[in-house]
Amino acid sequence: MPRLIQTVVAAGLVAWLAACAGLPPSPSPSAAAAAPVLRLQPAALQRTIAVQQHIEARYRTAGGRVETRELIALLQADAKHTRLAALAGGQVLARLDWDGTRLDVSRASWAPAQLDPERILSDLQLSLWPLRAVADALPTGWTVREGEGRRVLHHGDEVVAEVQHADAGTLRFIQHRDGYALTIRTLAGGETSQ
Repeated sequence: MPRLIQTVVAAGLVAWLAACAGLPPSPSPSAAAAAPVLRLQPAALQRTIAVQQHIEARYRTAGGRVETRELIALLQADAKHTRLAALAGGQVLARLDWDGTRLDVSRASWAPAQLDPERILSDLQLSLWPLRAVADALPTGWTVREGEGRRVLHHGDEVVAEVQHADAGTLRFIQHRDGYALTIRTLAGGETSQ
């Protein structure tokens, strides 16, 4: 399974998992400069993807205890749409559909209020879209780099987020600012070129 596929849900579900887990906000010296929200066109992806993954989120609670949450993610992406569904406890937590113009979101009544669809889409695009498309969309002071099995988002000299490829079927997404890590294992699916 190509590494880029594994990255898709890693970043895309970061916001969902953080919200579900009740992550406390972590103070950061550059917290005033929130990560940019990307709005890249689905066609810029340049391939079709359909994947199912198991996601494990680890985070520290406000009391300092390390907790873990798990869910299943289903992603479909092509030149016209990016669609994502998150399932927890055998139920659909939320669905997202981006067509390049409009972001449609549906969520379960029990889904956390802090769930941020725009951040979810942006994190998906940061992880999945071609490096050049992402880099071109970033504002001044922000960069994204790729190499040695990882993709890293920087704000100035600060590493904000990174995706590390553990092996062909597993990756680790680390959100340094918000203090959580995801381990993503691909269960089924793949990608094709367009």
